[in-house]
Amino acid sequence: MKAIWSATILGILLAPSTTWARKVEDWSYDRLFKEADLVVIAHALGFAASKQEWPGKVFEKDCFEGVETIFHASSVLKGEDSRCIHLVHFKYTDHTRPYNDGPSLVSFFMKPISIDVMQQHREEDEQRELKQKRQSVTSKPEYLLFLKKRKDGLYEAVSGQMDPGLSVRALFELRSLR
Repeated sequence: MKAIWSATILGILLAPSTTWARKVEDWSYDRLFKEADLVVIAHALGFAASKQEWPGKVFEKDCFEGVETIFHASSVLKGEDSRCIHLVHFKYTDHTRPYNDGPSLVSFFMKPISIDVMQQHREEDEQRELKQKRQSVTSKPEYLLFLKKRKDGLYEAVSGQMDPGLSVRALFELRSLR
C-alpha cells in the first residue's frame, strides 16, 4: 500500500504541468517608495495617444498602444516638486481581447464618479430588507503614483510597463448622501 501511495505522489510531482502562470514581482509600499524617483498624489487632467511601442517580450506588440496621461499633483511625497506630470503607459488596442494572466494595465478617471451601495436594514418585525443608500465621490478621483523618470523626461510606473497597476493606488473620498 505504501508503494502505491509513493508511486502516485511521485507521478504527480513529476508529471508535466499543462498550466502556465506569469511570475509577478512583489512590490511592497516600502519597495515602491524606495525605488521611485517621484511619489505624488495627483488627479488626471487628460490623455493622448503615444507613439511608444510595447516593451514587453511576452505578449505581441500589436495588441497594445501607448497612452500619455497628464496629471496635476496636489501633493509631492518624494522627488522634485513637479505639478504637471506626463505618465506613459499602455492599453489594449480596440480589437484585442485582454489576456488571462496578462499585464496589469492602468486607466484613470478624470471626472467625479458615483457609486451605488446597498445596505441592509432591519425592520421592526425582524424581516430584512435591502434599501438603497447612495454614496458618491464628490471630487475628482486622486491617485497615489510611484513613478520613475525616463531618459526622455516623461514618467512611467516604477513597477514597469508590464504591471503598472502595482505602482498606482486609487484614492476615493466617499460621502453619504441622504
